[in-house]
Amino acid sequence: MNRRVVLVVPFVGIMILVLYTRNQFNVVDPKVAAFEDTGSKSNMVHMSQKIMQMSTKPALITKKEVRFGKLATTKKPMKEKIEPVMETDWMALEEMPTHKQPENVLRSDWWTASAFIEIDFRKRPKDYKCRNMKNVGNWYLCQDKPYNLQKPCLVYSFGIANDFSFDDAMAKLGCEVHSFDPSMNKTAHVRNSSVSFHPIGLSNRVIKNFNPRHDIYVTDDQTWNMMDLLSIMDKLGHKNRDLDYLKIDVEGHEWSVIDYLLQTGLTSRIRHFSLEYHIFPDWPAKALYPNLLQTYKRLKEAGFYKYFTGLHPLDHRPKHFNIQADVCYVNVKYMMR
Repeated sequence: MNRRVVLVVPFVGIMILVLYTRNQFNVVDPKVAAFEDTGSKSNMVHMSQKIMQMSTKPALITKKEVRFGKLATTKKPMKEKIEPVMETDWMALEEMPTHKQPENVLRSDWWTASAFIEIDFRKRPKDYKCRNMKNVGNWYLCQDKPYNLQKPCLVYSFGIANDFSFDDAMAKLGCEVHSFDPSMNKTAHVRNSSVSFHPIGLSNRVIKNFNPRHDIYVTDDQTWNMMDLLSIMDKLGHKNRDLDYLKIDVEGHEWSVIDYLLQTGLTSRIRHFSLEYHIFPDWPAKALYPNLLQTYKRLKEAGFYKYFTGLHPLDHRPKHFNIQADVCYVNVKYMMR
């Protein structure tokens, strides 16, 4: 064989290997990487000392490790802190109100989270424009198609306080209505309107001996029987049925109940959802407000759009802070199943 041919063959093989390697790896100068990681020319002076400590040899990294001009890390990410409000939220609403509060309050997570909830109530009272909204006792019902209710329909109403006007009105429409309230000191019975009453409280789990906090409805020590929604539906023979209307007014317990509905997927089985939101001066704890905001936002992500918001009088003083609002939703994802 010709000697020239023998020399060319290994040379071609080496060139192919080099080209393949260049395609698989990027040669990164540590100075450039450090500069790109800072994202600002103003950091060049600060980074110069760091650069001097780095190796002068270029480092080989795969293309998969380069993300948006920064070096990807292989370290396990830290648990993400709950952000009470995203920047885009404020762009959609307005600047956070101050209500003449001091700087330390305005910078707190609890104030930021609660301010967003209040602004959302005020500035976005409706996500859905209901064209056929009916009064049903002390609540509302949107009878737009495809959300309109007709017999047979199933209604659960939690939190009565001796006012059955909503429950009786829904029964008059031909719905099967079940009312629940353990604070009224009444036994289970059926009203003349056909509404069935149950002395059971709503929670995110079964609690046989629950001692409630004192409020305007509970002035003495009581012991309640609390149940989660699935357990109640099973008890009443509705395990495989959907709820056409779920109403809850449970004085602050709604936050854990909403979390339960989202976690269990029960939200997909609810056509109408109305509730009163409560943030009392002493409960839930202010440290939980960012979590409450996330729960509030997740409800819309699950398909619940407001068609009515009734905001109660507010108190913005930190020690007396109070937000309450009646909100009625339709589940826009209910008909998409």
